[in-house]
Amino acid sequence: MKTNSTPTELLMIAVMLAPLAYMGIIWSELPAEIAIHYDLKGNPNDWQRKETAALLIGGISLFLYLMLRFLPALDPKGQLQSANYQKLRFAVTLLFAAIMGWLFYIAGHPTEGKATTEVVLALVGLLIAGMGNYMTTVKPNWFVGIRTPWTLDSDTVWRKTHRLGGWLMVGGGLLSVVLALGLPLPYKVGGVMSVFCLITLIPVVYSYILHKQEKEHQLN
Repeated sequence: MKTNSTPTELLMIAVMLAPLAYMGIIWSELPAEIAIHYDLKGNPNDWQRKETAALLIGGISLFLYLMLRFLPALDPKGQLQSANYQKLRFAVTLLFAAIMGWLFYIAGHPTEGKATTEVVLALVGLLIAGMGNYMTTVKPNWFVGIRTPWTLDSDTVWRKTHRLGGWLMVGGGLLSVVLALGLPLPYKVGGVMSVFCLITLIPVVYSYILHKQEKEHQLN
């Protein structure tokens, strides 16, 4: 995927607009009000008129596209202009579009809360796994990555932490998909969130240990 090429941008825009196009296709099948938020058991707890929901999703889509498109220009180190970053953009954009498309689908085709929870958690797990593949090679920057005081202080700590963190995200993301689809409903959210907490906490602790070892080595 080329860096900031016209085909890349057109692909990003097409993916971002896909759920809105789908919403337009099934517009007559949608109820006057559709659910836009769900509790942890997959039960809807907030509704909006479908016209308002379309404007809201359109606004969020535009904001997300512009933020990811121009974030590299704000990085003082200029390390986000890469093919890997474009893959990360695509993964985030695709996840957002998939979740929005799913919400529109279940608005027109009511389904069990269990199915709603499963799909959303599985999609997030896949995104985490995809992001992990990028994290193993991401270079030091001010916006993306495992940004602790210790990774920002040392390129070596950054590199080693992101190598471990990336593989943890890949494995943890795929494990989350299995848990989301396989665990009984009462344990799905807790199981997946436990995995997310571990793959977040372990790299932070690891970066501190590496930094401490590096400083001790320098003193010796």
